[in-house]
Amino acid sequence: MVPSQVELTSTLKELYSLDGGNSDDIALVYAFPNPTQLAASLTVSHKYAYQGPRTMKLSRDTMARFCLGCLAQYYGFIAGPMDLYLFDIDQAQPELAPVISNNGVPSVPTHRTDAERLFAKLQESQRPRLNFVEDSQMVAAIDKKKAVITPMDFLDGHGALVDQDAHWDLLSKRTLALSGLPSPPTEVIDSILRAHQTRDQAVLAKETDRMLERITFRPLPFVVKLPMGLGGHAVFMVKKEEQRQSCLAILRAELPSMFQSLTHENEAKTPVSLLVQDVVSGLSDGVSIFITKAGRPVYISTSEQILNERDEWSGGFMDYRHQEARGEQYQELIQKVADYVYQRGYHGPMGIDVMTDTKGQQLIVDMNIRQTGSYTLGLMKKHFFEQRNLPLGGLVCPIAVQGDRDHFEGKFAEEIQAGTLVIAAWCGSPRGMLGYSACGLLLGAQDREQMQGLMAKVATMAVKR
Repeated sequence: MVPSQVELTSTLKELYSLDGGNSDDIALVYAFPNPTQLAASLTVSHKYAYQGPRTMKLSRDTMARFCLGCLAQYYGFIAGPMDLYLFDIDQAQPELAPVISNNGVPSVPTHRTDAERLFAKLQESQRPRLNFVEDSQMVAAIDKKKAVITPMDFLDGHGALVDQDAHWDLLSKRTLALSGLPSPPTEVIDSILRAHQTRDQAVLAKETDRMLERITFRPLPFVVKLPMGLGGHAVFMVKKEEQRQSCLAILRAELPSMFQSLTHENEAKTPVSLLVQDVVSGLSDGVSIFITKAGRPVYISTSEQILNERDEWSGGFMDYRHQEARGEQYQELIQKVADYVYQRGYHGPMGIDVMTDTKGQQLIVDMNIRQTGSYTLGLMKKHFFEQRNLPLGGLVCPIAVQGDRDHFEGKFAEEIQAGTLVIAAWCGSPRGMLGYSACGLLLGAQDREQMQGLMAKVATMAVKR
């Protein structure tokens, strides 16, 4: 009999316990980074500054429901029985009304009830121990090692599992370009400014012109990347002259903000730079691995990435029948990456994006030293393939859909019952049916045609941008 609840192939609890690791001494503190403060519960990071010039401009509440709600839940879906800390979202106007439950206790904010409902769909032995954070200093004081998606200022000196400076360095795309690992030829354009110069507008204008000069005159095609972007929000594919002009306009507006992120604490790590990379033709594979406490790489899965019309990561496909072969295909490259990051102090989940050039050389086009979006899909093999004989897995995350969860589940009752659609993240608007919900969905199918049909049905529920 197929279980009604979701059963994962493995969990972060099990992975962190390998090779002498102690997962009981680790707490997962999850929030997707944003350049601005999204809620009172989480202070904005200045030392560990992130860049997203192509991120859609949305309201603070909307961004909070995506970054602190939806995406944090999605990454926590595979935690297993570990302490998982999610940051509270400021209550929106409809929630501020004095709604009292039958026993006289104020109603629970929607982001909390959404998270509790979500994790209840997991098999009981694989559910995280869910905690909500009202103040980041509360988490800092916890006597456990804190594993994060990306470093956060408030955890400096407060027991991060991985040294935050080392982690931040590894996350930088500049690090990959200078690592010696196989990657496309990349020109690194570093800013020569220091923190004390960032108030001089003439100096900033001159430095902006200097850094953009190479992009202005370089022959097409090429790729431009910012060092600390995530999800494709800081990547520019430049194949046409109009794309060059658009890239230059965005960067001319973004560089002054990047200069302002320079501090005396981070300036030596060169956080302001531009990377100009050769284009590699073909599809990119997202390879997920786990580095154990002893430095051993554990292959998780390989997925084919889905990019939206803005060339931003929006999901992926995975064929569970070919995972063993893909692991063998990338085995040598995986070992090189594992040795590199472990020697620099990292262990935990991570991913690399790999393309193969015309000479057959495997090239790393991106290295994500953190849990990645496709990681969850790899650990759904048991649910989709082994239990339901669905060889293809797919994910769509994040996506904004119309209405609340009850409305969505009504539209997809058959798929949810059959286990071909799993809700892996859900953070709704307090306006319920009149609002939107930010969610992450995992899909299973017999073939690509069926998968595309299911994705098309999901698209009918999406909020139109």
